[in-house]
Amino acid sequence: MPLFTVTTRAGRTVAEKDAISAALHEASISSGYPEDDFFQRFISLEEADLRISPRYPDLRKPRGSQVVMIEALLSSGTAHATKRLLLSAMVSRLQAAGTDPDDVMVFFGELDRSNSSFGGGRVAPPVEVQTST
Repeated sequence: MPLFTVTTRAGRTVAEKDAISAALHEASISSGYPEDDFFQRFISLEEADLRISPRYPDLRKPRGSQVVMIEALLSSGTAHATKRLLLSAMVSRLQAAGTDPDDVMVFFGELDRSNSSFGGGRVAPPVEVQTST
């Protein structure tokens, strides 16, 4: 893991989605996840189907039309330090790819790996996150 679900407004180009994808993958690797641990899905919604408060909770300026909502599903028990590192890496890499940090929303969820399978009918094995020392 992580499994990233990226929700945006419709109209994003393939190049824009590729840039978001690369930023998330780079952030994941820099946070200690294996390079081949790559699972993403993109959901594009029409304006009427994606309704987001423009300033909640305390943004200085309204979110723009290029808002990116990211759900990152992680293994249960993921350390708070790993989540903070992943969040920081996602925001900085998305900013480098052209996304305003105020337009990046991230939500972490946790799933016990015994409740998932990556294929072959086998329960997901443990993931080893490399931490920096």
